[in-house]
Amino acid sequence: MVNKKITSIDDLSVKDITLIAEQAIKFQNSKKLNLVKKPRNIFNLFLEPSTRTTISFELAAKNLGHNLININFDKSSLSKGETFMDTMSTIISMKPDALIIRDKNNFSPQEISKNINIPVINAGDGTNEHPTQALLDYCVIKSIFKNKKISIGICGDIKHSRVAHSNIKLLTKLGYKIHLIAPNYFLNKSEITKINPEIKFHKDLKNINGIDVLMMLRVQKERIPRGGKNMMDSFKKDFCLQSGHLTSKPFLMHPGPVNR
Repeated sequence: MVNKKITSIDDLSVKDITLIAEQAIKFQNSKKLNLVKKPRNIFNLFLEPSTRTTISFELAAKNLGHNLININFDKSSLSKGETFMDTMSTIISMKPDALIIRDKNNFSPQEISKNINIPVINAGDGTNEHPTQALLDYCVIKSIFKNKKISIGICGDIKHSRVAHSNIKLLTKLGYKIHLIAPNYFLNKSEITKINPEIKFHKDLKNINGIDVLMMLRVQKERIPRGGKNMMDSFKKDFCLQSGHLTSKPFLMHPGPVNR
């Protein structure tokens, strides 16, 4: 895993995923972390709003003894008209040891990674992927269910959810049974079945039984076209989780933020 990029779940083997999860759980259970002997300079490049992910990366780096630099793009030369590529050239010239990138544009971390020789970690790119969130979700699942091959449901706006896309890839690699609960307008079935043709699709939350974990996703209102009120009303009726929907009691997960 040394000097390895994580721009997509596709970059990781089953061995990589297992190693990361086991190490993360070990860290979580440790009373004291051993600081690295050689601190690295890690740059946090967030071009899209974030609370949990920004703070999580900052805490992780500092807890391990690394130097983390948060770059505020609102106060960078981008606001003066400098191109993104020129800004990146300046950042790379400062010789960071790793880059953590979040961008509203799909595949931005992958494109940047092609042109540099340092590790790039994708902290979320548009509607494409969020591999580190999927890794975190797997760590939670593994810590609770150990190595049991359980059934996992994902419900909500799957089409626009980078978290869902990375989780589908990761859980497929590891051999979990996956159930997707969403209306057709929040699904891209053809793309999903290319990843895993055995995924089960459900039209609502009613009578969904035998699921051990249920991941709920928010509706990404900012990506829904104007005039989508009827769509939202229909979604709330069939896909908002209520106590009467499930006879079993799955472990509930949500990546945040939550629509209230």
